[in-house]
Amino acid sequence: MRALAARLDVRLVAPAAADRAGDGAAALETAGVAPLILSATRTLAGESVKALRAAIDQEPYVLFARHRRPPVLDTLRHEIAGRAPSVLYLDHLDSLVYADALPSIPVVIDMHNVYSRLVARMAVGSGVIRRRYLERESILLEKMERRAVATAHTVLAVSADEAAYFRALGARRVVVVPNGVDCQAYATVPMGDRSSPPTLLFVGALDWPPNVDAVRFLISDVMPAVRTEMPEARLMIVGRDPSPDLLALAAAAPHVEVASNVKDVRPYYETAHALLVPLDAGGGTRLKILEAFAAGVPVISTPVGCEGLDVVPGTHLLVTDKTEMAAAAAKLLRRRDRARVLAICGRTLARERYDWSIVGGLAVDAVVAAAAPAGRAWPQQGVNVPAAWVHAQ
Repeated sequence: MRALAARLDVRLVAPAAADRAGDGAAALETAGVAPLILSATRTLAGESVKALRAAIDQEPYVLFARHRRPPVLDTLRHEIAGRAPSVLYLDHLDSLVYADALPSIPVVIDMHNVYSRLVARMAVGSGVIRRRYLERESILLEKMERRAVATAHTVLAVSADEAAYFRALGARRVVVVPNGVDCQAYATVPMGDRSSPPTLLFVGALDWPPNVDAVRFLISDVMPAVRTEMPEARLMIVGRDPSPDLLALAAAAPHVEVASNVKDVRPYYETAHALLVPLDAGGGTRLKILEAFAAGVPVISTPVGCEGLDVVPGTHLLVTDKTEMAAAAAKLLRRRDRARVLAICGRTLARERYDWSIVGGLAVDAVVAAAAPAGRAWPQQGVNVPAAWVHAQ
């Protein structure tokens, strides 16, 4: 949004939990964005109605219909009536629920994940009832992805693989805009030996099932094996909203700590010797890996964990199956020279390929092209194009 605001007139329409509706407004205004943050409260009755409507309309609920909020739609329509934008930017597939607010204005939809693929992976290994539900949701999500590419002037994808998926669905224009990281924010994190005990790090939302499964695996399988070789090794888990069950599991395990809902993850990268990403399910690309690269922290990941990133296994990070992750972690903790080489290569890649100064430019070019009138390109600098934003997360 900061990059877009340098070249476009940006209005952000977004819901937020009632106790967080004011968070970030000042920072957005400083960045040149006009925020319209709406207080949103979920109720059992309201969600039940949404779930029933989704079932009747043959729409997925959790990653789509759940995010339909009438106040957001009303505010969008009011903004459009007062000053129509040249482009509507929808963040995530979920925001497609608002696409009808601007029936005649170009839509850019930023697809952070292929949700249908992500949910299909989550179904594997689940119990019968959960598997059947997730398989159905995956089919319905693909239906929404087809609707998205039919609606959008431009689809933004985070990797070449996902771009190919959306093109195969019939997208008219797909632009690869990878996830990014603010490398400058991590520039002060030193590379090299840490004074702390050997520390393995996991970062991620702890209310997201694939991350919960990964943390349970690290606590129950990886750490006991690592500590047989390095008794002083510890595991630091950083993320938002861990469940009481997960906190209890961590509390019962030796040398495992949980830091929940932290305002800044950088102090945890400063003490980490390696980031572990033992994911079996996911979509898009992992921001946690880019953060670790920028911070100069070596990464050990499963193939799913690092898919979509322009990395060379063995050069920028170590890629291993979950069965070998404990052995790879223990070996890397002993090989500080190897860890430093990985850290240098990862940090270099982040700065050259994934820094926000680069990614922001790609996104702005894609959005400006969608906002331009047919047959005419906007100038590269000094553009002042009205734009409405929606973020349905």
